[in-house]
Amino acid sequence: MKTGRIRQIFSILAALLIFMLPLSSLSVPAEETSAYPDSWEAYMEENGIEEFTYNAVVDGMSLVLDTAAKTYESGDADTALKQISDAKTVYWGGSGFKVEMQKKLPAIHKSTVLADFKACTKTIKEGGSAADFVTAKDVLAADLRNAANKLDGVKVDMDIAEEGDTAATALFAEQYYKDWASYSAAAGKESDWTWNDVADAMAEVFRDAKAKFAEGDTETAYSHVNDGYYGYYETTGFERNTMGYISGARKSEVELQFSAAKSASGSGSAEEFNEAVDVLRTMIRTDANKLDGVDENGNSTGGGRSAGLATFIACFTILLREGLEAILVVGAIIAYLVKTSMQKSADEKKRLIRPVYAGAILGILLSFVSAWLLNQLKLANSASQEVIEGVTALIAVAVLFYVSNWMVSKSESEAWSAYIESKVGNAAQTGSSFALAFTAFLAVYREGAEVILFYQPLLSGGNTRMVWLGFVVGCVVLVFVFLAIRLLSVKLPLKPFFLATSILMAIMSIAFLGSGIKELIEGDVIAMHSPAWVAWIPSNSVLELLGIYPCVETVVPQLILLVITIFTFVYWLKKNKKLKEQMAQEQGA
Repeated sequence: MKTGRIRQIFSILAALLIFMLPLSSLSVPAEETSAYPDSWEAYMEENGIEEFTYNAVVDGMSLVLDTAAKTYESGDADTALKQISDAKTVYWGGSGFKVEMQKKLPAIHKSTVLADFKACTKTIKEGGSAADFVTAKDVLAADLRNAANKLDGVKVDMDIAEEGDTAATALFAEQYYKDWASYSAAAGKESDWTWNDVADAMAEVFRDAKAKFAEGDTETAYSHVNDGYYGYYETTGFERNTMGYISGARKSEVELQFSAAKSASGSGSAEEFNEAVDVLRTMIRTDANKLDGVDENGNSTGGGRSAGLATFIACFTILLREGLEAILVVGAIIAYLVKTSMQKSADEKKRLIRPVYAGAILGILLSFVSAWLLNQLKLANSASQEVIEGVTALIAVAVLFYVSNWMVSKSESEAWSAYIESKVGNAAQTGSSFALAFTAFLAVYREGAEVILFYQPLLSGGNTRMVWLGFVVGCVVLVFVFLAIRLLSVKLPLKPFFLATSILMAIMSIAFLGSGIKELIEGDVIAMHSPAWVAWIPSNSVLELLGIYPCVETVVPQLILLVITIFTFVYWLKKNKKLKEQMAQEQGA
């Protein structure tokens, strides 16, 4: 009896032990999961974080990703995948980091991080090694840190890449090559080259600049930085492809870094100059890798584009970006005239609108003429081109500001009716009509000339068909944008439409002011300064469109113009209100 009972007890214990074994194996992931807080708020509380920063979020995400690496190394792939998901949703999403990246940084940052997350999960799902996963999660952490530095306003937000010797090093040891044309001929790369080939040559240009600065020859150092911009970055189409394939904001970042390096050559120490040049060189190499679709080791990332597709994207984006600015101005003016001449005959409407169309067409024609002249005079892709574009933009600022005020002064229906009755017959056909036509001309001329100059290096390449395809598709999209502005605005009530149009003009004047001054900075007319109180301004597509950049020379004038604009708007709105009350009293009498 006793023996039977003992056997029974041992059988039950054995069964329980067998049952508990899988449960004990499941308890390991639970311990691993608890190695980090289960929410961003809990992480902040546990680590005593009182002031929120995006770098703190990255610290938390790094903890989760490191935990995932240990979990995967232990053989628990499913839990590791869950931990990656926690890093993505609980920390990146739950902290607001993801949303702020989407709002304030170029789209390339978010898409890069998403691709990094995908690479981490793909490594695990395909049974990659633990070392492969560590490499993937380290790339993700680095890209997250880069984005966090931008959002936190950390000025230098990249690791300065070291440059080894390349084929360009040997050629530059024999002589200095001022531009890509002379270098590519010596290197035998007139037709078959990559963006990293351009970056190799530019790295040597920058190396020579640093050497000249160390010798005390600051003028030559300055000239070499200029060669990197006008001789390589612009003439090869690097600038255009960066704007088209990466973002316009990234192009502006690089352009301003060129200006920072040139500024450091005149007033900075050797340490400041070398740092500015090294940051610039690293930015060029990073963008070259993205355009070529490779990583820093030259391995394919699968994120590149064929030469033809890259050319199409660049041409389409360039035309859309530049054309949109002109369309916003011209479309608003046309819609404004149509709206304010509803009671007029068809012939009278045509007489009002015709000068604006003529101004826009003249702007297109002179864009081609100016681009041709710049090439004939050897001024294209030079400081003179930047100065011309800058001066044109500043003239447009004055005219846009005047037109904006003229429009808001007629925003009350009573004010417009009085104007129609007493003055519109002469004023609309003389001064005001001319001002509107001149505004349309300047907007189209500035953007049109820039588009043509951007297209020239691309047309000289081997993808002419894709250049024209991008141009045609861009034109079709712009036509629809114009029709939307032209047709939809007619249905709006008078006062909201007048105010919206005048506000648009005011915003465009502020944007043109920033971009015009930036062109003058690039043309070496104005020196650039970027102290801490403006260096935090992020780089993204919205701020690029508004002409807002992290330098004193653009921000301060824009703030002054903004204050003046607000005061003038308040003045006109008060005056219109008084006129409305006065006319109401007269009608009552």
